[in-house]
Amino acid sequence: MSKNPVQLKRDIKRKKKFLKHLAMSSHVTQSARAANIPISTLYLWRERDAEFLEDWLIALSAGYELLEMELLHRARNGVEKPVFRNGEKVATVKEYDNGLAFRLLMAHKDLVAKTRAARAENTDRTTQLRQTLDQKINQMRERLQNREDFNGNIKHGSNSA
Repeated sequence: MSKNPVQLKRDIKRKKKFLKHLAMSSHVTQSARAANIPISTLYLWRERDAEFLEDWLIALSAGYELLEMELLHRARNGVEKPVFRNGEKVATVKEYDNGLAFRLLMAHKDLVAKTRAARAENTDRTTQLRQTLDQKINQMRERLQNREDFNGNIKHGSNSA
């Protein structure tokens, strides 16, 4: 039995709300609650609707990217922690999680290596391109310097014969 247009429109709105929340949280259950969709319905939609499945994966990926950026920010800039004395907050200190920073570096080690290799390859290509262009420009310059005038006389450089 097919749904009526009102139900379809409502489902589309709920799907969008779910996907938006998922992209921000990377948490399926929280996102389902935020969109007021039972988990079983979500998984049924995901199983039956290839476009929804693709959108789900994109949103989940975006959520993980956001989480990774937050972790990277914490690793680089530290996190303010309160310092208490006799039950009262007297100061804050910035703590850095070196373990987190190391895990992030290890996760991106391959990407960094590939980026460096691509950069080196681009530098080689640029050098080759410049050499080729220099050769062509020199050939053009030679042809211009040795061109014939209208009377068949060969001109050398800027002096005419």
